[in-house]
Amino acid sequence: MLVDGITLPLLYAIQNRKLDSYTSLPNNPGMQIETDWISRTRERLIAVMLLLLCIPIFLFFQSWPAFAAHQERLILSVESGQCSFRVEADDESHTLRLRIQPEDSACHCSKEEMQSILKKAFEPADPPKLNGTYTSIFIGRLIEYPWLSEYLAANAYRDRMWDRRRGKPVSMDINRYVKNILSRREITASLDEPLAASGYRIAAASVEKVLVGGFRDVPQYKGPKPAGKVPYDAMTWFKLEKR
Repeated sequence: MLVDGITLPLLYAIQNRKLDSYTSLPNNPGMQIETDWISRTRERLIAVMLLLLCIPIFLFFQSWPAFAAHQERLILSVESGQCSFRVEADDESHTLRLRIQPEDSACHCSKEEMQSILKKAFEPADPPKLNGTYTSIFIGRLIEYPWLSEYLAANAYRDRMWDRRRGKPVSMDINRYVKNILSRREITASLDEPLAASGYRIAAASVEKVLVGGFRDVPQYKGPKPAGKVPYDAMTWFKLEKR
């Protein structure tokens, strides 16, 4: 029995109205029987409604193991002190994830560490290995990679197309602006190097949720901290393509 969002409130309204009229008549056995029937019907309707609500939840949890399985295939894990660097593959969406753990901690990934991790992930001597073709690698927040965060902030500060006072590009969307800086050959070439033998290359960066602040917000930055607002963080992807 299916009870939709319109039928159910109407049934409740009708039943409650009948119940009020019946219970207002004293010493009427026939009415008492009718009242009991209405109460039982109401209970059945509630049970049906709860069942219909539970079915989608049940189906979701039934499908969760399969979902998690393809989301979290571990390709590589490297320990560095209290930090862990992991490369995970989502074979269904053909994407990779470079994850730094613990998340939201003092753990960072240097340029040399990132190059080493990518080289090992794309040229594993033993399983697990990358299967098929991958279209991008998601590295998470840019501030987890201080060398990239500093590169972005320093180049934006020197760029006449960046308004340091207002903290925004002069004439374009901020996501596009940051994407263009991180897609420069200086960056893509440094990431192409460890991928050379795998047949992949970095095509371009892609970002969203850009954060703007001062040089004090750039992790591990030790240079001069001039006044002005600069981009220093963003959720970042690098698009992959075959050579």
